[in-house]
Amino acid sequence: MQADFSREKDLAIAVVVQASRLCVKIQSRLVSDLTIEKKDNSPVTVADYASQALIIAKLSSAFPEYPFIAEESGNELSSQPEVLEQVFQEVKPFLPELQDGEAGLKQLTEIIERGQTPIAGSRRWWTLDPIDGTQGFLRRGQYAVALALMEDNQPVVGVLGCPELPAKLEPEEGPKGCIMAAVKGGNAFVFTLEEAEGLGRGEIVSGERLQTSQISDPSLAILTETYERRQNAQDLNVLIANELGVKVEPVRIDSQCKYAIVARGESSLYLRLSSLSYKEKIWDHAGGVLIVEEAGGRVTDFLGKPLDWSLGRTLHDSLGIVCSNGLLHDQVLAAIQKIDPVAVLSASKK
Repeated sequence: MQADFSREKDLAIAVVVQASRLCVKIQSRLVSDLTIEKKDNSPVTVADYASQALIIAKLSSAFPEYPFIAEESGNELSSQPEVLEQVFQEVKPFLPELQDGEAGLKQLTEIIERGQTPIAGSRRWWTLDPIDGTQGFLRRGQYAVALALMEDNQPVVGVLGCPELPAKLEPEEGPKGCIMAAVKGGNAFVFTLEEAEGLGRGEIVSGERLQTSQISDPSLAILTETYERRQNAQDLNVLIANELGVKVEPVRIDSQCKYAIVARGESSLYLRLSSLSYKEKIWDHAGGVLIVEEAGGRVTDFLGKPLDWSLGRTLHDSLGIVCSNGLLHDQVLAAIQKIDPVAVLSASKK
């Protein structure tokens, strides 16, 4: 009998909404043209830590038996006293249980550090990227608060908070800000931020069911890739797109919003492989992968193997990411096999 994760899903949505609102607030006050010009990452650092603290504290209170694998380290934050104080001020209104003074700062770092706890022996655990898409956050572009609950090393609940993602991407239409959520075996849905806040208050909100595109002709596929130019990755994508006969220019977007637009049918394909040595972090993919799969899509590595979530903080044995609408997946894998990406990336290093 399939487990009921409705309680975990509802609280996950609620805390991702709160974290998304908090990130918007920090971004509006701390990100300026001068910040961008100086390439100053301090605003995203404050938002990262504050988002992680809020989510871990709320979920740990409700589900104390579920550990976390999250991106940020509380011990690293404790070595930055000015940033720590700023994070405390941002998150205190959401976590009134934090004490004042040094005791509260210690509480805060301990909460954040729970994201580094070993999960060995735990059947269920959360993985979290408090802000996925640093550059998107800084340029006021796309970023995501990404959360997933894992059971037996598979994502079973996924939530993406996309504060800057409009209802329609191209041409941009509708209000900005959406929450996407999925439970394994239970479809995937999208809500506006306002609708998702209503869910947190117990209101009845149905959301819109997500469905990947029905494109089966690869020449009509819309490819999604990272906003920042990465020469090896984009050169490889061009080779694969040419092999498939793709004619449309790719959509470039930051963060797990790439999974979001595949899930809602605005893109048919997302490819990620820029280096043979880099190992993908699980928090960068778990939530988005489940949402795409429950919307009808398919996600594997470049060899067609399922992603292996069982090896700690990285997808250590997975070669890149292939995310598709499902209908195109086998054709994409065949094109990749013809190109031999390992040989292409190896040659680029010489």
